[in-house]
Amino acid sequence: LTLTTTGNGNCNAESDQMVIDITPAPVVDAGVGIELCSNNPEFALGGSVTVVTGATWSGGNGTFVPDANDLNATYTPSQGEINAGTLTLTLTSTGNGNCIAVSDVVTYTFGPSPTSDAGVDIVACANNAEVQLDGAVTIATGGAWSGGAGNYSPSANALDATYAPTLAEIAAVSLTLTLTTTDNGDCLPVTDEVEITFTPAPTANAGADQTVCANATDVTLSGSISIASGGVWSGGNGSFDNSSSLGAIYTPTALEIAAGTVTLTLNTTGNGNCNAVTDQMTITVTPAPIVDAGIGIELCSNNPEITLNGSVTIASGGTWSGGSGTFTPNANDLNATYAPSQSEINAGTLTLTLTSTGNGNCVAVTNDVTYSFGPSTTADAGTDIVLCANNAEAQLAGAITIAGGGTWSGGTGSYSPSANDLNAEYTPTAGEIAAGTLTLILTTTG
Repeated sequence: LTLTTTGNGNCNAESDQMVIDITPAPVVDAGVGIELCSNNPEFALGGSVTVVTGATWSGGNGTFVPDANDLNATYTPSQGEINAGTLTLTLTSTGNGNCIAVSDVVTYTFGPSPTSDAGVDIVACANNAEVQLDGAVTIATGGAWSGGAGNYSPSANALDATYAPTLAEIAAVSLTLTLTTTDNGDCLPVTDEVEITFTPAPTANAGADQTVCANATDVTLSGSISIASGGVWSGGNGSFDNSSSLGAIYTPTALEIAAGTVTLTLNTTGNGNCNAVTDQMTITVTPAPIVDAGIGIELCSNNPEITLNGSVTIASGGTWSGGSGTFTPNANDLNATYAPSQSEINAGTLTLTLTSTGNGNCVAVTNDVTYSFGPSTTADAGTDIVLCANNAEAQLAGAITIAGGGTWSGGTGSYSPSANDLNAEYTPTAGEIAAGTLTLILTTTG
């Protein structure tokens, strides 16, 4: 610029010059704002200045490291700034000389952080221990399970994987699995845990095997269960008085009795999240005793003694009953001799019963035999005869019943035509005549 005098009168004007030098103004660049993850909000600033000697950051409640005068400081925002979702920082030039300080602002935003939800805790049964996981993530594009020694199907990267624990994990009663987010972008991974608890498995005990007799086949069962709320019997074609009762009574079919064995199964019910458990017991059916009292016969009233002929199988013995007579040697002898009472003979019939003894688990078996008593033979030698000594031949007049015939005896004389003729003529000897009396006997034959 030139300064020239004016109003110089008769003087010449004078002038003088000065130079103004204009230096560039400061340039401040606070950098480009970016979106940060809420769980990884720390960021490195990227400020720059020209002309001036430095700059300082301001506008945040967080922390600058190493300090706010470092153009490339690391800034850690406060939780309030993160929650607000946005943060504006200002970079102001320092050491400006004769320049006015210049500022520039940069804005950062905080996006949501990933979330991981491993699902609610799971209670599984020791015999049904495979569990269906139900993980969920947000923001991140995936997740991975960890923490177990078992198998994930189809893989540990499936949020809804099925997890099969090891036997050791089941025995340990509880297990913790962790779901960690993957593909987190600029976010830090996030984890969540789920606890799996294993309850004991039910038990079933159908009881000891039982042996029953073919004629006493009702079986009182003795099952027991634990953990489950009940049990039900199955496996036979017979009938249960109540198949849901652990102490049910089972009646086998005729075919099962003939087969000699049947197997029943006790199944637990009310198992909750457990698998049903079964146990079996076998019923063995042994043959029933067989009792044969023999074949009844008709006896003669005057010869009524009976030789019994009983037989028993399976049971160890038998005993006779039903008579008022006498068993010799005793009623426990299958081949005892029985002497009926007179009233039994008079009644004309007698029924004896042979009952098995020593039956084990069988019901006693009986069999009857009936004997009848026919009338006994009769012999009638006729009325006494009085003869004259000189006319001593006697005309006999014998009679018999039941028997097939009769024969005369008791005299030393002669019978005509024979001693077997009921109406024979008897000629006594001289000695018999001399004796004055003679007794003849008619005895039945046949």
